[in-house]
Amino acid sequence: MTSSNDSSQNANIITSSRTSRRKFLQAAGASVALLGSSQVANTQQVEQATPTSSPQRADGTFAWQFPSADKHKTWEEYSFSIERWWGDFPKNLPDAMDMFADNEWAIGPFTKFDSNPVLSPTPGAWDQGHFAGGVHNGSIIVKDNIFYYVYRGERSIDIPKISEVDYICDIGVATSDDGIHFKKDTEHSPFFRKGEDRQYSYEDVNIVRYGDTYFLFCNQWLWGKTADNNVNGIFLATSKDLLTWKKVGIVFSDAKKTHRNGVVLQNPHNEAVKVNGNFVMYIDDGIVAYSKDMLSWESHQNKNQLPGGECCFALADYNPANPDEIILFTGGAHTGHFYGVGEIRLSKSDPEKPLGWLPRSALFAEKKYPYENGFTAEAPHSPISFYADCIFFNGLTQHKGKWWVYYGGSEYYTCLATAPVKYHKSK
Repeated sequence: MTSSNDSSQNANIITSSRTSRRKFLQAAGASVALLGSSQVANTQQVEQATPTSSPQRADGTFAWQFPSADKHKTWEEYSFSIERWWGDFPKNLPDAMDMFADNEWAIGPFTKFDSNPVLSPTPGAWDQGHFAGGVHNGSIIVKDNIFYYVYRGERSIDIPKISEVDYICDIGVATSDDGIHFKKDTEHSPFFRKGEDRQYSYEDVNIVRYGDTYFLFCNQWLWGKTADNNVNGIFLATSKDLLTWKKVGIVFSDAKKTHRNGVVLQNPHNEAVKVNGNFVMYIDDGIVAYSKDMLSWESHQNKNQLPGGECCFALADYNPANPDEIILFTGGAHTGHFYGVGEIRLSKSDPEKPLGWLPRSALFAEKKYPYENGFTAEAPHSPISFYADCIFFNGLTQHKGKWWVYYGGSEYYTCLATAPVKYHKSK
């Protein structure tokens, strides 16, 4: 169905200069970091990307997917730390400035919804959750003024264990009239773990519309055999109504390297966008893929380094003044955050070459929100996850003059943040 070219290529890397982190270190000492504060200067010129070893294992998994006997120690490990979680961003940071004013191409600042979270696990259901995993990493689509949140739901593993992994996931949908109050579908959800496919875990959703069809890309895993790319990696299903789905299968079954977290370039209303006659997919670990029809994809290793970790979302056609611009949102180690959201600036002229990136995370965990730091949203705020400083998202859409982002809090809840739609002049 697809083909890939996984021959390794050297990353395009320019050595970073000496660090100057005084202002950032002062800001990091505060218990709460505010969006838009402690930011740094304009990054339109890309000259200080610093490579780090990828945390992704050869089989496509990460160390933090495996259970920990010492939850508190793990919670401390995944807390904010400049030393542990700086990531591959430059360290020559100047004094604080207004990040979004200095980088007009970027989206933000974001305002978090006062009554987060907007979705929680349902006890006893397929998305009942478990310690460090709940309802998160979903796509948002507005159809006929209804919000469809197609999300990942977790539970403790309910089949015989053949690996250390103690959880399993499926995909389902919840709908809302206002984007805040969601009702979970129980007629069609969950979608995929049925019959022989009950052995698989389905995670991290990216949905785009092409014509009258919705294309759902997610990760499929067979625990204990994750190195087998015939049954692991990016999985595709299609739908006409976002409720009933037809399975297509593994997208890169002949790949020599695991392909996970594929995000297809789309416009603000979640329609797939072509660049030079091809659809574009950004994939974790520096892989990019192209397709004519959304079904058959060819991938290769990007020679350019894109900092920020995993792929969250790829956005185009968001600024009428400059239709060439692309933003790739990332999630991973970011200037001290275990997982924070980053933004990379690219262009349709060369969708693989970064033109700049935000020097701080655009969306990150704040200590004033227990549900973003490993505790329950309800008092007395009991431990619910060891992901103490972790925000990741797959869902972004534009509706009624705002950007709506549905992000995971502590990998357990779904939370909402919004930003105003602003257009800047072409430069």
